[in-house]
Amino acid sequence: MEILKVQNLCKTYGKGEARVDALKNVSFALEKGEFAAVVGESGSGKSTLLNCIGALDAPSSGSVTIEGQNLHTMKEEERTIFRRRNIGFIFQSFQLVSELTVEQNIIFPILLDYRKPNAQDVKEILDMLGLTERRSHLPNQLSGGQQQRVAIGRALITRPKLILADEPTGNLDSKNSQDVMDLLTQASRHYQQTILMITHSLLYQFYTFMQNMSCTNKYNFFIFVSDCCYIICHYTSPLSYSYTDKKVKYQKENNNSQESKESSFQN
Repeated sequence: MEILKVQNLCKTYGKGEARVDALKNVSFALEKGEFAAVVGESGSGKSTLLNCIGALDAPSSGSVTIEGQNLHTMKEEERTIFRRRNIGFIFQSFQLVSELTVEQNIIFPILLDYRKPNAQDVKEILDMLGLTERRSHLPNQLSGGQQQRVAIGRALITRPKLILADEPTGNLDSKNSQDVMDLLTQASRHYQQTILMITHSLLYQFYTFMQNMSCTNKYNFFIFVSDCCYIICHYTSPLSYSYTDKKVKYQKENNNSQESKESSFQN
């Protein structure tokens, strides 16, 4: 079942000589349970893409639909409610409320929607994230890795159709980064969550991660080229690739012509 569909998405800043095309005709789709990674350098437009998909910013043109509903044709209030109920966000800087405990931070999106949290759901998420014994701790009493676990729990608690993760391991060391990736993998499997993640990390880190994914899921893999996003591979697991010298071709649109480029991987 198709969860996310992005069609001809463009985002332009400025005019004339100051014009910058942050996104140019980006199109792709994700089905339920897919885990996709967008990889690129800082300034390549990754966050702009995520913000447009998450309805935190409006595209210049194009459309974003989640289960057939176009986010950017909704009225502002309708879009806010839809976003709160159907999209979970995980940020690099955690964005926890310092005055709230671990458990309170996790259930915060539900309280914003004037609903009562399901005690069993909360317990299940705390157990999965290894935070049961720290449920009453404040964020300043947690390590960076533990704070990111809380942020993951907050994204999961509403059972959203789509989770958007913006550099979720950017502030973590390698051990905590791997733990966070493992938790996102586990969530994708257990809850059949569709996850779109952006990062500037090297591609081999994601090949290592994707090799450990369950062979029952399907995965897209994305890369940014200059100021545009293009799919370079669409795999179904299991993967047998490691990073070094297998050639993967992708295309970049440039002045109405297409030129082939190559990125190096090894089989």
